[in-house]
Amino acid sequence: MAKKKPVKDPAAVGPDLGLYAVYAAAAVFATLLLALHLGNALSSPRQDVPVNPIEIIAKMARGQLKWPVAATVIVLLVIAVLVIYLLTRKQSKARASKGRLPVDEKADVMGNGGAIASLTEAGVREKAAQLGIRLGSDDIPGVPIGIGVADGTMLYGSYEDLHIDIWGPRQGKSTSRVIPAILTAIGPVLATSNKRDVVDATRDVRKEKGSPTYVFDPQGVAGEEPTWYWNPLKWVAPGRAGCEMRAARLAGHFADSDDGSDAKTDAFFDPEAEDLLAGLFLAAAVAQEPITRVWYWVTHPRDETPIQLLREAGHEFTADGLTAQYQADERTRSGVFGTAKKMIRCLKLTNVHEWVTAGRNKERELFDELEFIEKNGTLYSLSLEGRGSAAPLVSALTEAVIDVAMQKASRSRGGRLDIPLLAVLDEAANVVRWKDLPKQYSHFGSRGIVVMTVLQSWAQGVRCWGEDGMSALWSAANIKVLGSGVDDTNFLRDRSEALGEYDAISQSVSESASGKSYSRSLGSSKTFSVNGLATLPRGRVIVFSSGAPPVLVRTVAWWESEYSAEVEQSIKRHDPTHKAEIIDLIGSPALDKSTLRQNDSPSLVKSTPQDDGQPKEARPL
Repeated sequence: MAKKKPVKDPAAVGPDLGLYAVYAAAAVFATLLLALHLGNALSSPRQDVPVNPIEIIAKMARGQLKWPVAATVIVLLVIAVLVIYLLTRKQSKARASKGRLPVDEKADVMGNGGAIASLTEAGVREKAAQLGIRLGSDDIPGVPIGIGVADGTMLYGSYEDLHIDIWGPRQGKSTSRVIPAILTAIGPVLATSNKRDVVDATRDVRKEKGSPTYVFDPQGVAGEEPTWYWNPLKWVAPGRAGCEMRAARLAGHFADSDDGSDAKTDAFFDPEAEDLLAGLFLAAAVAQEPITRVWYWVTHPRDETPIQLLREAGHEFTADGLTAQYQADERTRSGVFGTAKKMIRCLKLTNVHEWVTAGRNKERELFDELEFIEKNGTLYSLSLEGRGSAAPLVSALTEAVIDVAMQKASRSRGGRLDIPLLAVLDEAANVVRWKDLPKQYSHFGSRGIVVMTVLQSWAQGVRCWGEDGMSALWSAANIKVLGSGVDDTNFLRDRSEALGEYDAISQSVSESASGKSYSRSLGSSKTFSVNGLATLPRGRVIVFSSGAPPVLVRTVAWWESEYSAEVEQSIKRHDPTHKAEIIDLIGSPALDKSTLRQNDSPSLVKSTPQDDGQPKEARPL
């Protein structure tokens, strides 16, 4: 009966043990023969050693030929060399297999060698030269991805590539993708997150590179104080072409924000409320009012001041649209204003005001998007999803920076930024609910804007952008990274199909009364099944890149990089428990500020503007 499990076919294995024994005996005999001749040549007096091996054995049996001592030494040396070689080879194999996982066998049938040359350091460095990007001797020529398992080569995305990562929760995407990308960036960096870990790990390293660092934290995710502020209405910029469009895009971020509910949108009131907000934002911008004034207008639907402001500024069409909404019947007006009020509910929170208005502290600097880009700054935008989320402001700030970068690129040589902007959108579907992102994604790479969108699942992206939007986002990305911990069966089935199949030889044995018969057949096997992708171990990712076969990659965490010591120090310095201990000590009669500065970073000390030693440019943290 034929067995289903593969078995070894002796005909396909090669030489059997008997043949190996013959080879070994021949090698031993040849070694002894050679040792005899060499030993005799080194001995004194020399013996008459015949060439014929049979005659040598006969003479030694009759006592007419003696084994030289030098020959024994030679044999011992040969044995020693052989033992050293075997031990060295064993250790080399052990080192090569260290950290190797069973799944790594798949790497040999996936992308490697010349097929992925565009992802190697040489490939991305050549690409950077083609794009006219000047790199220093120590600059990383692209965005780190990981080490190809097949040949141990470090792989990168070029400064023209767009990335999308889908990893399960707590699988190391921050430590292996987000943080390394920020650490190695050669230009300005925009990073979003709903946790403080990325900020703590990278802020001091970026600051040491001369990058002014800002943390936008209206919900206190990282416990930051508002030492600067961003005015969303400044981005709307009345008087400059396209201000109505930017006002509408700002309103869109509030309309698309997640308030923590699962309520469906209303086909009439939601678009009307979004239009209302666009008009109110533009009115506040032309009047140079703070964005919080819009909350007042939304809660006072009979105050028609915004209409008057728009007409005085020459925005007649927008004013006419507002007039129609203000003069609608009571029920309709109430529904439109009520929906708009729900959309901008975060503007009523006093903890948000200090981040988007000058407030009482007139010394705080206004964040300028263009200046941030030109000075290679680092901006961290933090928010938590759910009710009271500041996600609309985070997504608006994200678009504002990228929009200004696009405008700067259009005025630059070749229509792209001289130094690329890196935008790492971690937890993008929760923190940056930018509905137009899939539509604009394909344009970023040609402008020198490298965007990395990080998600926990395909379904998470669908919830934010819809099935078509998520598909468009995935298709527009040049570098697609599938990490471990993903269990979306439909998505994994598509990835399994994209990975394809490889040729494999299957072997079988059949048993019958007359004996055994062996057979081999050439067939195909899936590179990764759905289950194989769902159980992909931590530390391994599959990279799909344009124009290259998929690659199995070992992730490289930040502690394996040259920045490990600096990152560890940055994390320690901004550890909230350590920071709290230092701040609690301030004011103690036995401890002055000079002592604190000897033991900890000045950034942990609540000092006055006169003695904090920091530049007054938007108060970098």
